[in-house]
Amino acid sequence: MKKIAKLLIVVMLFSLIATACAEESEEVFDLEFERSGGELDLEGRTIVYEFGMDPAVLDIPTCLGYEMDTQFADLALARLKKTQSDLNCTLDIRYTNNYNSCRQFVAASTSGMFMCDIISGISDMWADVARIGMLVGLSELEDFIDFRNEEKWGHTSMLEVIYYEDDLYGIVPMLWPEISVTFGSPIVINENLIATLGEPDPRDLLENGQWTWDTFDDCLGRYYIEEAGTVKQYSLTAGTGTFGVMFVLSNGSHYIEYDNSGEMVCGFYSNEAMKAMQKGIDIFYGPNGHTIDSTTDVTTALLGDKTVLGSLGSSNIIGINGKIAKQMDNFGLVSWPCGPDVEPGYIVGQHANIDNCISFSRMSDNPEACAAVINALYEPFEEYPTLDSLIDLMDKNYFFDRRDAEVFYKMCFNSVYNYFHYAPMYDFMHAWLSPTKAVSEYLEQNKGVIDERMNEYARATMNGIKAVWDEGN
Repeated sequence: MKKIAKLLIVVMLFSLIATACAEESEEVFDLEFERSGGELDLEGRTIVYEFGMDPAVLDIPTCLGYEMDTQFADLALARLKKTQSDLNCTLDIRYTNNYNSCRQFVAASTSGMFMCDIISGISDMWADVARIGMLVGLSELEDFIDFRNEEKWGHTSMLEVIYYEDDLYGIVPMLWPEISVTFGSPIVINENLIATLGEPDPRDLLENGQWTWDTFDDCLGRYYIEEAGTVKQYSLTAGTGTFGVMFVLSNGSHYIEYDNSGEMVCGFYSNEAMKAMQKGIDIFYGPNGHTIDSTTDVTTALLGDKTVLGSLGSSNIIGINGKIAKQMDNFGLVSWPCGPDVEPGYIVGQHANIDNCISFSRMSDNPEACAAVINALYEPFEEYPTLDSLIDLMDKNYFFDRRDAEVFYKMCFNSVYNYFHYAPMYDFMHAWLSPTKAVSEYLEQNKGVIDERMNEYARATMNGIKAVWDEGN
């Protein structure tokens, strides 16, 4: 990802040169396709939709990201046919490698060549493309797609990565199952091991408002099995990055916040965040620290009965890559334990990217038509029109307890961008997890570089959010 960012910096120079040489005129979209009665008729036009996918599943036949011969693929195929018929158009969907599509899109656009009308893929790729003027802002398309409908197209916190300076440049079909969710880091529970141990289930603790830092630490001391001085079954498997980020978020802190004077600040310098960091250090390096495995692949550990708890990304639980739902006999789901400065049962998630972020190309001859097509295509399925109906669906198809589905979506909708794309901002979110340095010392040593990175990267994002949502206020 960082290599792509470097490439885009070079490409941006060419883009600026091309822009300077181009005739300066305001772009005007003119959608003249309309049937009597106000219905759109795109008069048989073909719209090219570049659909980026994880290369690991690119060879699997899919329809709009759903594996063929499944319930969701059937629904997606029916919707695709209906959209083309209703709007009198053809969608030329080109499934491609997520990691190549960005480079190809940038190269084509900067050379003045058309590649596609619509593109979907990893969100921070399109954030980079937006920075060099190759995407159409959603505010320009608002008459044809209601991007402010957050339940349909994604909450602001989820789309933070794709806001830039004056607009929003990408959306996610939130009420399409599976493909709409990309977040970390829920904790999967091996329910068979919990039953064997006869210990409390974290789901019960969360439901009762008792899933706190202290009970979490207590569970770590109960869940492991040690033989002859060697841990045979760990209580928790999670990387240090995951542990650090989720712990500091668990007490209500956010990377970017505003102080009482309205100035943007890093929320990790608050008392709440410092309290979370210190507690995280006390647990990770404390008496029960040896029950945490931070090196083993989490999916492997869970499926192999080597850990009771394991924290991993949502795409590893459900969807095409979802080995947990496909292979685990009985599992539960719980959020990370919360601190004392939030309401009991506080649930938060994190994300580095959104996998299926949809954006509109400046190279299209009619982005308004494209917006109308995407708006129709990604209407919620008639069978599952609301979030509550999706939770019921997930409970039936993937989970063993409705509470698991509820936690899954609560973490998704309350997911915080972790600035993974901008080193060292992401590293800063968890590098405090050290037994040798005081939290206050770590924060003081990093304040200068964090302030610099916030101004360089985060301010443009926050400006975009304000431009979209504070207009007229």
